Parts: sequence; structure tokens; C-alpha cells
Amino acid sequence: MLGSPLPATARQPNPPRPARSRQPHSHPARDTDVRVELSTTGNITPSSAHRGSYEIGEVATLVGLSLRTVRFYEEAGLLVAVGQADGGGPLYDDDALDRFLLIKKMKPLGFTLDEMRALVGLREEIEQDGLPRQRREELHERLSAWVSLAEDKLASLQEQVRVAEDFMVTLHDDSVRARLRFDADPDAY
Repeated sequence: MLGSPLPATARQPNPPRPARSRQPHSHPARDTDVRVELSTTGNITPSSAHRGSYEIGEVATLVGLSLRTVRFYEEAGLLVAVGQADGGGPLYDDDALDRFLLIKKMKPLGFTLDEMRALVGLREEIEQDGLPRQRREELHERLSAWVSLAEDKLASLQEQVRVAEDFMVTLHDDSVRARLRFDADPDAY
């Protein structure tokens, strides 16, 4: 992990997963469709009258992941219910959706559950009103450390892409040379 804001003992490597596309979804059980818009910051903006109250299956649909994945993060304490649905299941709010989108971005970058919890907690605390100036400054410094970490991860990924592109060019050149040799003298093979 490159310069994580968490101590090394709190980090464990997680393999990245491929990203899934984000498209607007609707929920057939509702009277109105839930249309979702993703802002440039990645926040979800439901445009239905039901904004702010989502069952776990709706959360999964809105963020584009499986119900099992959402339950995993719920059990890990990263999604916190704000109420209970008529059927007894948990209800989540817009903040939970925003939190889950952040988690969804962190997972393929190899962040651990502890790191996810740390950043989620930091983002929630920094949004609180009435924080003492010194505490707010401490939180901004911690958030700046996360920005630096994200920049480091981006630079590392860009380097991996460059290496992969070079590798692909090498393989392509090898393939072309082999084809030219074969075409020039097919009996030699």
C-alpha cells in the first residue's frame, strides 16, 4: 500500500475487481421509477419522490452491485441502516448510498476494510457542524493525506498501463515477425 493513512498493521492486501458500468436503474415495485444521476463527485441523486429511503435490494441496484456484496459491506459495518422497512429489512438513506459509492471506488484500488472505515468516518466527521477549529484542521490534514494517497495510486496505475502497453507492442511485434518468417518460408516450420 502506498503511504496509507492507516498503520501498516491495519492493512491487508485485497485484489482489485473489474469495474461495472453505472447506468440508471428503476425499481419495479415502486409506484414511480427511481432514476439515478451520478454527479462529477460520484454522488447519487435519486429523482423520485421516494428519495432518502432504500431497501437493501434497491441499494444494490442503484450502485450496480450484487445483493451479496452489499450485505457483505453491511455486515462489515460500512453500511448503517437508518430504519426498518415494512417487511422488517433495513432501510438506508442517501448518505448510505454516497458512502457505498465511495466504497465501490476504493475496492478496485486495493483499499482494505479498515481503510474504507477510516475514510468513511473521516468524511462523516468533517461534515459535522460545530467542530472546534483545531479538530477541523486535523481532519483536513488527514483528508489531504488521503488525496495524496489517491494521487499515488493513480500514478502507480498509470505506470502499470504504460508497462502493459509496452508489453502489448512487444507481443504484437513478435507476432508480426513470426508471421513474416512463416509467410517467407512456410516449409521451414
